[in-house]
Amino acid sequence: MVMTNFLQERKSVRDFKNKDLTAKDLEQIRNIVDRANTNYKSCGISFNFYQNGQLIYDRLDGKAGYAGVMIKAPHYVAMTVASKEEKDQVRTGYVLEQINTELVNLDLGTCWITVDKVEEAAKQAAFGSEGKGIDYIIAIGYPKRKKLFEPEKHSARLEVREFVFQDDCKTPADPDVLDQLGLFDVFSSVRYAPSHKNAQPWRFVVEDNQVKLYMVMGKEDSRSLVDCGVMMFYFQEMMKNI
Repeated sequence: MVMTNFLQERKSVRDFKNKDLTAKDLEQIRNIVDRANTNYKSCGISFNFYQNGQLIYDRLDGKAGYAGVMIKAPHYVAMTVASKEEKDQVRTGYVLEQINTELVNLDLGTCWITVDKVEEAAKQAAFGSEGKGIDYIIAIGYPKRKKLFEPEKHSARLEVREFVFQDDCKTPADPDVLDQLGLFDVFSSVRYAPSHKNAQPWRFVVEDNQVKLYMVMGKEDSRSLVDCGVMMFYFQEMMKNI
């Protein structure tokens, strides 16, 4: 799928069919996990695939998810990051969204679930001894079909002029200049990147032949750092097409 379309159509799935994935899909997921473990071992990042989703759901129900409502899925992929430094938070977002994109490209439904606030005992009950270091999991399965005429839910997004600036963090970038640089369409699309509570903490500054990414400081900077990692992944992928 073209990355522009992928981003604009990207939606987290919160309702999955009560159906295990096919043997072929399960094998492809394991291949994705194995590649990720090979590629990111040196960064202290590892993934585990849990086929028994019911067990994970039962152990985390009421403790994780959205407002304590756990997302029930037939399978989950968990991510462990050895270090919690700022650079590692950024890398977490980048790698997690890269893996998530590979899963979505298999025509599967996915949903990020944050478990960093869940008690260690509950995480270890769900994931075993490695549960202590797990902060994010991805729910995976076949999405339920939406009801006929069910309206689409869209979160408000910043306009390009609100998050892209020229030379400093105060002067909105001229759309014509961005268009001449081949960047206007990129920024128009990457603004659909997901972020925690739709905070959209990223700000870009175009300086000569460089594009610099900044983060708005706030009460949940660790989450915002992860969000900026997600943005870096999408921005890089879209720039490959230019």
